[in-house]
Amino acid sequence: MKKLLSLLHVGGLVLCFSHPAFSQETNQEILNELKQLKEQIAAQQKQMQAQQTLIEKLSAKVEATRKQQSDNQSAPLKTETPKTSVAQNSTETRSFGPIKYNVAGSGFQRMLPDISVIANTSAAYYSENPSGQAEDDPEKTGFNLTEIEMAIQSIIDPYFKADIFLSFNPEGVEIEEAYATTTSLPTGLQVRAGKFKLPFGRQNQKHPHAWSFTDNPLVNTDLLGPEGGLNEVGLEISYLFPTPFFLQVQGTMSNGDNENNFNSDLRKDFLYQTRLSSSVDLSDETTLLFGASQAWGNNDTQRLTGLYGGDFLLKWKARANRSLTWQSEYMARRRDNVAGTDTDHGFYSYVDYQFLKRWHAGLRYDYLGFGSDTLEKQYRITPALTFTPTEFSLLRLQYDYNKTLNEDAVNAVFLQMQYNLGPHGAHAF
Repeated sequence: MKKLLSLLHVGGLVLCFSHPAFSQETNQEILNELKQLKEQIAAQQKQMQAQQTLIEKLSAKVEATRKQQSDNQSAPLKTETPKTSVAQNSTETRSFGPIKYNVAGSGFQRMLPDISVIANTSAAYYSENPSGQAEDDPEKTGFNLTEIEMAIQSIIDPYFKADIFLSFNPEGVEIEEAYATTTSLPTGLQVRAGKFKLPFGRQNQKHPHAWSFTDNPLVNTDLLGPEGGLNEVGLEISYLFPTPFFLQVQGTMSNGDNENNFNSDLRKDFLYQTRLSSSVDLSDETTLLFGASQAWGNNDTQRLTGLYGGDFLLKWKARANRSLTWQSEYMARRRDNVAGTDTDHGFYSYVDYQFLKRWHAGLRYDYLGFGSDTLEKQYRITPALTFTPTEFSLLRLQYDYNKTLNEDAVNAVFLQMQYNLGPHGAHAF
């Protein structure tokens, strides 16, 4: 009986699905679904065609803009004043060999160099009339405009960059440095030509605004010269060795106009100078830099003068507001003259400790004249406290105790203020 009922139920279903009305309804639903799918596909195709058209228009616009920029860069410079201002945020990064720099705005703006000004002023007190000072030391008791330095720096083309530094002081204007440096020679090789501070030791290469103290070390002033030290017109060739650590050799040939040591009247006499420098990382936080320098040439008696020096710099920096710098230099001079040969020696050593984000405390010791034939024995002790509100300004309070053999000690107090305007290139570490 159950089997019979099952057969009747299945048969009924078959008859139901085979009924003409049911088949018509099913076919109509399928046709409707197919129609909807066709409409959706057609809409998607139209949307894709519209997107493709938009992409082609944007690509053509970008290509036209690139061509316009290329034409502007290659066109000759016009002296007309632009009618529209350049957007401040419009910047472009360009790369020429190993040099990368940012330029902004139009082709005219891109050809302008970076220009900056650094003013160095101080109030000073001397217990006795000062003597034997460097050109950039505070000159007298009272207020001193030590120097205003203008820097003009720029990439010339893919092969050279230029640096020009002008020094303004109450006595006039001086070209402190003006030189061009190669940027695309084979790896490790570089050439510099013009007027520049010779790489003799560390302190001689620094501008006054980069000093860690208000005045120059005694040994730099007395042995290298009070008027900027070794600062010559000439040619320098340097080579950076492909070693896992920093190792560089530098050689210069210059006119030798330094009146303190050379300045021969003979045209064939030049000043020659070499330096070998290296550095090693003692840890992730500590770096040691050291070097040896020598310079030789004829003096005003047409006899030989030789300068020799050694230096080191230990730098520790744990955090953004904690650092320690220890720098020392030793120098010797051997000068031949009509009467024989004179030899002089001197050194300095200082520590600069950053104990807070904006505060530095420094202590320097100078000693001059030991084993010397022409210089009196002299030493100086210099503590200093420096406050740097930002990287663009500086306030420094410094005291000097200066004692020369058989003379009264000279006490000096300086309050220095320094401020920067404009982008100033970084100095050597």
